Parts: sequence; C-alpha cells; structure tokens
Amino acid sequence: MKLKLNIIILFGMLFIFSGCVYYNTFFLARKNYKMAEKIRKKSGGETIPVDAKSMYDKSVEKSEKVLAYYDKSKYVDDAIFLIAMCYVRIGEFTKALRKFNELLSNFPETEYAEDARYWRNVCLYYGGKEDIAIDSLKALALENPERAEEAMYMIGELAYKNERYIEAKSAFLDFLEHFPKSSFVPMIHMRLGQIEWHFEEYETAAHHFEQVGESDVPVEDYFTSRKLLIKCYIKIGRLDDADKIIAELLKDETYMPHWSELELLSGDVYYARGEIQKAMDIWNSLIDRYPNTSVAAWAYYKLGEVYFARGDLDKALDMYNSAAKTGTDPEVRELARKRSEQITRLLAYKKQIENPDSAGISVVSAKLALAEMYLTEFGQPDSAIKTYESVLEKYPDDSLAPKASYSLGWVWAFAKKNYKKADSVYAQLLKEYPESDYAVGGAKYFKSRGGSLDSLAVRNVAYYFIKGEEFWLTYNWKDSALAYYDIVIDSFPNSVWVPKSMSAKAEILIELGRNDEAKQIYMSISSHFAGTEYDSLAKLRLGESVAIVQNKVVPPKVDTTLFAKSDTGYSAKNDTFRGTYDNLPQAPRPLKRIRLSYPEQEWSSRLQGRTVRIKIKIDAFGKVNNAKLLMSCGNTVIDHAAMLAVRKAEFDPSKIDISMFDKWFLIKIPVTRPVRETEWDTQ
Repeated sequence: MKLKLNIIILFGMLFIFSGCVYYNTFFLARKNYKMAEKIRKKSGGETIPVDAKSMYDKSVEKSEKVLAYYDKSKYVDDAIFLIAMCYVRIGEFTKALRKFNELLSNFPETEYAEDARYWRNVCLYYGGKEDIAIDSLKALALENPERAEEAMYMIGELAYKNERYIEAKSAFLDFLEHFPKSSFVPMIHMRLGQIEWHFEEYETAAHHFEQVGESDVPVEDYFTSRKLLIKCYIKIGRLDDADKIIAELLKDETYMPHWSELELLSGDVYYARGEIQKAMDIWNSLIDRYPNTSVAAWAYYKLGEVYFARGDLDKALDMYNSAAKTGTDPEVRELARKRSEQITRLLAYKKQIENPDSAGISVVSAKLALAEMYLTEFGQPDSAIKTYESVLEKYPDDSLAPKASYSLGWVWAFAKKNYKKADSVYAQLLKEYPESDYAVGGAKYFKSRGGSLDSLAVRNVAYYFIKGEEFWLTYNWKDSALAYYDIVIDSFPNSVWVPKSMSAKAEILIELGRNDEAKQIYMSISSHFAGTEYDSLAKLRLGESVAIVQNKVVPPKVDTTLFAKSDTGYSAKNDTFRGTYDNLPQAPRPLKRIRLSYPEQEWSSRLQGRTVRIKIKIDAFGKVNNAKLLMSCGNTVIDHAAMLAVRKAEFDPSKIDISMFDKWFLIKIPVTRPVRETEWDTQ
C-alpha cells in the first residue's frame, strides 16, 4: 500500500514538474516579449532598438520550445500568437503571416482570433496584397466597433509607411472626423505634419506638429515632431518660436542624446536672422566636439554653403569634401558630393576662361556654361547676369553673343522680375542681332508683354515668323499667314525657323485642300532637312497625303503642335494667344513615366479614357515648382493622385528653352488603373 502511494506521489510530482516546465518556458517567452514591447514603445521612431530585437528573438526561441516539447499544453495557441507578434515587430511579415494562418486554422475559437485577423491584414499589406488588406480592415472596422479605431488608424499608417501620402492623409483626416477624442489623435497629427512637410506645406505642417504633446507619443517620436516644428518655424520666419523650443529641449536631460542636433538647428536660426558669424561659430564648435558624426557632416555642409555664398570656392570645396567623408548619413553625403562635383566643374570653367588656349575652348562658350551653372544649379541669378554682361561687353561680335543677350533678358524678366530692365535688353537684342534666331525669342517676349508686333522697329525673321503664326493660329487668316511664312523661307534661308515655316505652310495648304502643293513642300523638307524631326513629320504627312488623294476625302483638322515646336521641344504657340487651357504649350516629356497611385476601390471602368488636365511651371532644375488643376477627371481622389505624381515629376532642363522656365505648360494625365510600386519594374 505504501509502495502504491509512493508511485502515485512520484507521478503527481512528475506531472506538476512537467507542467511547471512548460509554463515556465512560456512565462519566460511572454516576459521577454513584454520587455521588448516596453523598450520599443519608450524609444518610439521607426527603428527597433537592438536590445528590443534581442528580446523578441528570445521570446520566439522560448515559444518554439513550447510548441516542440509541449505540443499538448494549453499554451500552444498563446505561443503561436506570441511568435507571430514577434515577427510583426521585427518586420518579418511573411513569417508572421504563416503563424497567424496556422493559429486561425488550428484554433479558430482561440481568444486571439480577432487580434490574429487584424494583424494578418497588416502582414498581407506589407506582402503586396494592399487591396485585400485595406478591404479587410475596413470590414473589420464596420463589423467590430471595438476594433474600429485601431483598424482605421492602421489603414492610414500602412499607407504612410509605404509612402502613399495622399491615401494616408485621406485616411488620417477621416479618422480625426470619426474619432476626435481617440488616443491615436496625437500620433495622427504627427503623421499629418510629416506628410505636409513632405509637400512643403510648412504652415499646415506646423499646425499639426503643434498638436503633439510630450506625453502623447513616445520620446523619439516627440523629439521628431519638435525638430520638424523648429524647421517649419524657420521656413515660415517664426524664428523666436523656433528659439523657444530649442531652449526648452536643451534644458531637458531626456533629450540629451539629441542636444547636438538642437545646436545645429540653433545655427540655422542665427543664419536665418542674418547673424552669419554666430551660425558659423556654432557649426565649427559642433565639428570640434562631435567629430566623425552626422551632426559634424551637416555642420561642414552648412559651412560650405556660407563660403560658397561668399565666393570662396576653394574653402567651400574643402567643406563639402569633408561633409562627404564624415558620418554615415546618406542624405548629407550625397548633397555634399553633388555640391563638390558642381564646384569642381565651376572652377574648371573659370580656368578655361582664364587660359583659353591651353584648353582649346572658346572663352564665350565657357562663360555661357558658367552663367548657366550659376542660374540653374546654384540659384545665383546676379552672378549669371554679370557673366552674360561680360560676354556682351567683351565679345559682342561672337556667334554666341545673341544667345548671351537673349539669356540675359530672360534672367532679368523671369528670375529677377525686373521687366523694365528686360525690355531694354530684348530691345537691344532686336537692334544688334536682328538676323539671329534668338531675335524670335525677343519678339515673342514683347508679344507676351502685350506689345504689338508692328510696333517693333526691326523687321527680322522673328517679326515675320511670329506674324505668320499670329495670322494663322489667332485669326485663322491663312492667306496672310502663307505670305509671311514665304518671307521667312525666301529671305532668311539659313534660319532655324525655315523648316518650321515650311512645315506650317504645308499644314495650311492641307487645310485648304491643296494637297499636291503640300506634298511638294514635304518632299523639299525631307530633301534639305534629312534626319531631323521635320523630316520625320514630312514622311508621316507624305503618307497621309497619298491616302487623302486616293480616297478623295477632306483631310481632318491637323494638330498644329505637331510641327510648331522649337528645338527644345515645347510648343511654339504662345499661351497668350487664346484663353483656353488647350492653348497652353504642351509640357515636354518627363524623365520618367508619370504613374498614378491611388486606392484600387476608386477605379471604375467609366473613368477609362478620361484625363486629368494640369498646368505646371518647371524651374531651371527641371523640377515642378507650381501645379494647378485645370480639369478634373470626375474623381477627386484620382485628381489628387495626379497632382502628387506631377509635382514629383522631373524634366531635362537642357531640353527646355530658357525662356520657358517658370512659365505655364499643359500636361494631360490619362486615367488608368492604379499601378502599385511593386509592379513598376515589370511594366
């Protein structure tokens, strides 16, 4: 009897011991997860701290032991869910998705089912199944009011992290409307501020950052909001407010790891006030106290900007080279590398100007290249003006002098906004270089200013070509237009406007039904201008005119923008001729195809074939600096997507005539199904 009792006690102890083992194993797994979560939430930011990552890994390790050795225990579903959440936190979304699917398949009634379905959608989103995930999250928000806040917040957060900013902004604004008192509100203001900062809407961004309180978000997120708020204040001129925030944060030891960044921003405030030496003293001090850091790299870069503005190129180059070699911040290193390359080219041009024989290059060519660098790469119109003026003063008879004169007028008009000065420069251009092709640009300038072409004192190629264009495109007086185009062709045989005039004349003849005469002109274009864009057009039109003669039908209305293009690719028609947007010059082809990214659910077959029409201004860097919606496609979300895509578009500035920088172009964006970024490489 005693032996039997001992056996029972032994088995009981083994059972209890074994239960304690698997419980203790899971207990340690859960403890590591909670500790990792505490570290992650405290640090904030987008990067998981190293010590938190280590604890997530330990939690996975302990949970997997529960599954391997105690697969009949009551903690199996807990362990699977814990593993899945660890994978979510460290960004292993494919592994997490497998675990959530395993949990829902084997334990459909588990207490973690709702959480698993929610996080499964997050994993689907990051796995490229955005539409499925968003639809599921929206359904979850409708079906389960208790999860609605979290689901709607995650819809915006996922879009934000995937840089789908329009979609994110829309989701966050919807959230604020539905849940104005939610605990997520401060973080949503943080995200909206970051989105507006991205779009350079600094006033609006500052408003959102101001809504983020210190106790509302993790420490790192709060510091990020303050840093961006300081930058917004600097941008909009609220320098005292920027100073106040910097002073408050420098007194708080919580932000001691970021004090060097705050000092860097303090230098920016002094610089914005015009106290350059104080700013330089701060940046030099940071370089001494924080060598080989990203803060030192930014300090070097800012000093380089100061020396460059002063004209001390050698010192500026030293600063940029130091910035490119310091720290690990890829943004400042790339900016510094680009600046260093620019100054190296600038110094090379200066050397060529000083020693033209040694380089075997025209001084005027080097000066024009230098002036263009000042204008388009450094944003220094005054330096460009001085360089153009030196060309006209010292080399007035050079073949490139008319170009210098034209460019000088453009800078005064469109960079300096001094139209009185521009008027005098363009008048001099028409007087001194009436036979130059650049005289056309001068005449167009006066036309755009509202002056009458007939008031021009000089009757040159510019006058006759533009008069022909005016008679045809503005008044539809075809016979008068033909007469003026003939003057260009006969009197200025070496002008670049001859093939343009021939093409225009042929198009008018087709409109008049005089196809044989048009055919002869196109044959002449192909003969004399072989291999040019006019030759290509001529070959196309020759094929059309044959078909017209054979079929004996009236030719369709011809799009005159096919031929009325300058060498730089923009439409020669002036946007002042007519008031409709269709008469804005067509934008040049962007460097990369413009693709629309918007929620799939916004797509409808009724939108097929529609376009969003936008007018844009392109600066001397090839960037879009202004955009306005002219005609909607009928869907505001897609309109916004088109506006965002257009604002991010880039163009080759060398393909745009200097006179067209910061002038309106028309760009038409066809509405198609949204293309996800993950699909772009295969399109």
